[in-house]
Amino acid sequence: MKKNTYTGKERMEAAFTGEKLDRVPVFLILGGHLAEEAGFTLTQVMTEPEAALEATKFVCERIYTDVLFVPFNPWLPSTLEAIRKLMGKAPSIKREDIKEKLPKWHVRDAKEDKLFGAHLDVCKKTVEIFPDYHIETMIGGPWSFAMELRGLEETMQDIYEDKEFLHDLMKYTTETIIVRSLEVLDLGITPFIGDPSAGMSLISPTVYKEFVYPYHQQIVQAIHDKGSRVVFHICGSVDLIMENLVSLGIDGISIDSPSSLEKMFAVGKGQLTIIGNVDTMLFMLGDFEQLETKVQECLEISKGEPKYAVAPGCQIPLSAPLENIKHFTACCHKYGAH
Repeated sequence: MKKNTYTGKERMEAAFTGEKLDRVPVFLILGGHLAEEAGFTLTQVMTEPEAALEATKFVCERIYTDVLFVPFNPWLPSTLEAIRKLMGKAPSIKREDIKEKLPKWHVRDAKEDKLFGAHLDVCKKTVEIFPDYHIETMIGGPWSFAMELRGLEETMQDIYEDKEFLHDLMKYTTETIIVRSLEVLDLGITPFIGDPSAGMSLISPTVYKEFVYPYHQQIVQAIHDKGSRVVFHICGSVDLIMENLVSLGIDGISIDSPSSLEKMFAVGKGQLTIIGNVDTMLFMLGDFEQLETKVQECLEISKGEPKYAVAPGCQIPLSAPLENIKHFTACCHKYGAH
């Protein structure tokens, strides 16, 4: 028997299990939005945990989403860059001496990492403050993390010139991600593994299968061994590796606007929860009619599939007008009703 109202947590739980409630969940990817309206600078929201939480409260009072991302996240490049700037460090984490240093590195306990430890504290507070939301936190994927440490050009060269080193680096980044994912799982938070550089705009399906897929498998297995769920996101197009992504056994896949929502349903319908994939630029440059049309298109493609959440293809631009975001959610509620 259906209730009159459901929480965001209940709607996303239904989307994962394949149950229909009152409507399709709305999965907004927000972070740092409305900072100035909340009385903070963007830098404060990115670098000060309390400011981040207060700004999130402000956003939740004005924008309805069933899903909430934990703020103050050092895995987000913009946040890490702001934090490193305050610390007087270069914005890049690239290590020129990584080939020499990697054999000596060990994966630290997540709580021992100063930045991630602070993020875990914010995770705990987010769960306490927002009990009615399905909460996720973005954790950078192994390929993108490896590329940040090694450098784009160097990583591309390693694909052909030093495969052994590249696999060793992937083992390190994967183990780090697993350790951090298991920590947030203990708090009741779903890891959102964002591996933007693993998209087909940067690498080929062959490279993905050799250097990325095995490590994605390890992450999924570790999380499932804990009896928990995991959602993946890869920027750009993933059309050529959709079958691989579905075969990972992930619980949810967030796809970007260059990817085909039709193909994702053709390949993965009923096997995982599909999330997406409205072009994020429409939130900044589009009008109400364009947003409404795109919501209708996504819902028509989903054909009432319960394992679906309507969402932007990636994070909504910080400069997107509040009115556009609110109109998007209103359209989702209107046309996504079961």
